[in-house]
Amino acid sequence: MNKFILAAIALAVSCGAAFAETPLPKAIKAGKERTKVRREVHLPKIDGKELLKCDFHIHSVFSDGIVWPSLRVDEAWEEGLDVIALTEHLEGQPARTGMEKGDHNRSYKLARNNAAAKNILLVPGAEITRSMPPGHLNALFITDANALVVPDPMEAIGNAKKQGAFIEWNHPGWGVDTIMWHPMHEEIYRRGWMDGIEVFNEFEWYPVALNWANDKKLTLIANTDVHDVTERLYDFERNPHRPMTLVLAEERTLDGVKKAMFDRQTIMWFFDTMIGSRELLGKFFNGAVKVEASHHNDGQRDYRTIVNSSDMPFTLTAAKSVAGYPETINLPAMSSIIVTVPAKGGKVKYNVDNMIVTPSERLSVELF
Repeated sequence: MNKFILAAIALAVSCGAAFAETPLPKAIKAGKERTKVRREVHLPKIDGKELLKCDFHIHSVFSDGIVWPSLRVDEAWEEGLDVIALTEHLEGQPARTGMEKGDHNRSYKLARNNAAAKNILLVPGAEITRSMPPGHLNALFITDANALVVPDPMEAIGNAKKQGAFIEWNHPGWGVDTIMWHPMHEEIYRRGWMDGIEVFNEFEWYPVALNWANDKKLTLIANTDVHDVTERLYDFERNPHRPMTLVLAEERTLDGVKKAMFDRQTIMWFFDTMIGSRELLGKFFNGAVKVEASHHNDGQRDYRTIVNSSDMPFTLTAAKSVAGYPETINLPAMSSIIVTVPAKGGKVKYNVDNMIVTPSERLSVELF
């Protein structure tokens, strides 16, 4: 063989060996993966029980969402939730190219192991998606979503109730010019098949639906109905939590959550607003807010600290003007303020402007 060819081969072999033995420079690595942490939500206990943070209306790629089911669990854990439900549209699948029709329980099955690992309670559910009436209804705590895929919406709801489902009417104001309680809704209600109503959905709430819920003793529910990534949908720098339903359950189990929902033990929380019964809102406020004894007196005025130990801010307005007392009190989340009041004052009533009982009524509390 030509000596020049032999020399070239020898050089190539030696160079390859040299490159193979060269260690990867450590300096080539830059940055660090984001640490996965849970954002804890601070809420008071009510009657010694924890409020569970819940979102009962979520979509994945198995209907018209863009997120894989197990990632929905990761989002919920990082955002401090305790309970979620994947409620895929039963009608209109597959919404995404490449996703095949088939088992309507699949998203739940794909998410449940991750939910168990993350200590998230995963509610089996589905969204019965029909034109108005009856519109869209979530069936929660079901055993088989496939049994709900039938032409007649009343039969679908009935099949869900046979499985012990909790039925909520979703976003009654979405896609309509006028929000109406139709005869079909009255029939569903008369049969005992309507258990709750989604008064808040994504970015809007429906005062007329709140009136229906209060009049007909339906459970109040607030959900995201998220299809996108939650951090793309909501600005967590301005509002650190997603809209949610707070459930006062006897125990942190699916059965405990289900019982509490049927018992109407819920508070809706979205952005800086809460909606609920006067009793539950009052217990929440009293558990979160403490007016401390006077720490200074200048002879005429007491200086007192008000502490808010929750992630819910409060805005209060005096029910009527009382000399020497603040007309308004803004109490940010997880903070305290100092106010001055008359040294020999008494109880003064305030309305909590962002705690709604009815569309025209706010929670009333006594301070000082």
